Amino acid sequence: MKYNLPRIALLLFVAACTTQPKSEVESVTGEFLFYDNAAVLNTGSEIYGVVVDDKLHELHAQAITVQKDSFDMVQVYIKGVISENSNEEGWPQVITVKEIDSVAPSAPLTNQMIEIRTE
Repeated sequence: MKYNLPRIALLLFVAACTTQPKSEVESVTGEFLFYDNAAVLNTGSEIYGVVVDDKLHELHAQAITVQKDSFDMVQVYIKGVISENSNEEGWPQVITVKEIDSVAPSAPLTNQMIEIRTE
């Protein structure tokens, strides 16, 4: 019995230290595009693939109203679960949309003219 107690304690310690997959809902903002049954969300620092489900189609329906054309990205504020992509194709991380906060047109680019001076 003396030798079994440390083994059981070690087994419980190892079992408690295993990492659980992240399933926390996170607020994410970025530019969204859905085209040809594939969706992407660009946050500026990360790019995520978006899981195609009913919530994505709901988001796409809202995005169509502010898109100028089918390739126009729109600004979205969503809540979702970020996870690793189990599929070999696509982005390394995917986001599953859980809640749609708002959809707005992307901010237009300002004039980014470069002025060259010779003196």
